[in-house]
Amino acid sequence: RKHENVFISPLSLFMALAMTENGAAGSTRAAMREALNVPANVSEEHLHESALALLKTLRAQKGIELSIANALWSDRSLPLAPGFVRRCNQLYEAEATVLNFKDPAATDIINAWVKRKTMDKIPSIVTPADVTSSDVILTNAVYFRGAWRYVFDKSQTQQQAFHLVDGQEKQVAMMHRSSIKEGYISGNVYEAAALPYKDSEVLLYAILPAVGKSPEETLAGVSVEALRAASESNDLDIRLPRFTLDFSASLKDQLIQAGMGIAFKPGADFAPMGSSRLFIGDVLHKTRIEVDEEGTIAAAATAVTMPRSAAPRPVTKKTLVFDRPFALLLVDGQTGAVLFAGVVYDPASE
Repeated sequence: RKHENVFISPLSLFMALAMTENGAAGSTRAAMREALNVPANVSEEHLHESALALLKTLRAQKGIELSIANALWSDRSLPLAPGFVRRCNQLYEAEATVLNFKDPAATDIINAWVKRKTMDKIPSIVTPADVTSSDVILTNAVYFRGAWRYVFDKSQTQQQAFHLVDGQEKQVAMMHRSSIKEGYISGNVYEAAALPYKDSEVLLYAILPAVGKSPEETLAGVSVEALRAASESNDLDIRLPRFTLDFSASLKDQLIQAGMGIAFKPGADFAPMGSSRLFIGDVLHKTRIEVDEEGTIAAAATAVTMPRSAAPRPVTKKTLVFDRPFALLLVDGQTGAVLFAGVVYDPASE
């Protein structure tokens, strides 16, 4: 999306896809692990135990409010494998619910779960069409709320010009704080503000690209490790827009480009989930962030929708014995033209 707002939750995506990978096997699982950037030598057990440890560590953060929830939804025509349900419950604290996906109420139930788990910030994630075309849906929801350690004085917020990429200007509500301790970081192609949250280890990094660099280029070239290791102790005078941003997207194309294409095709191996015909139909992602003088609220929801491929036709063996008169047609398969036609009453005659 060139020159458009983008806001994703890698945490939400990772949790939803790792939970899905827990039901994959063979080359499908290998492709998903590659897309998730999981080293090949990491065992399946270690991956999912690490995900659970991450879940618990993040939830234990003091000062901020952070909730992370997972759920499994399946159509009553497809019972999920008990082993898969048990693993998802143990490793991702995901509850499994059986619904009638053809009933519009199923969509409402899934969306109500997302709305509740994101404190009403994301009212829906799936449409009736998403649900009726699926047999299994895996969902993740993340909600974050934190108050700034250094709040912005509302009386300092003023309308100020924001320069758009096309050269135009737009008036925005610009917050101002004249001093944030150790808040300034600089890199080769950026300057950044480190904005901590009250009584917490969580920070928001606002990154300003060097002139001529795009935010995407800059983000691709900066690492969290470099930001966290910054040794400067410069006080920061900051002006930051007050804003609310909503984002939604299908991430199917991006995940296929990341090497997960096999998981999106009939023939994918999700047999451990309960059916050898399951494949991923789409990965839907919605986020919202609100930044104001007091702090930040951010929410994300991810849904992995999974239909089944058409049932393979049963293979039965038929027997034909041409022991009586028969007809012949010699046909061009491309055009359908009949090249020869005839009947055979006596194949032994000359």
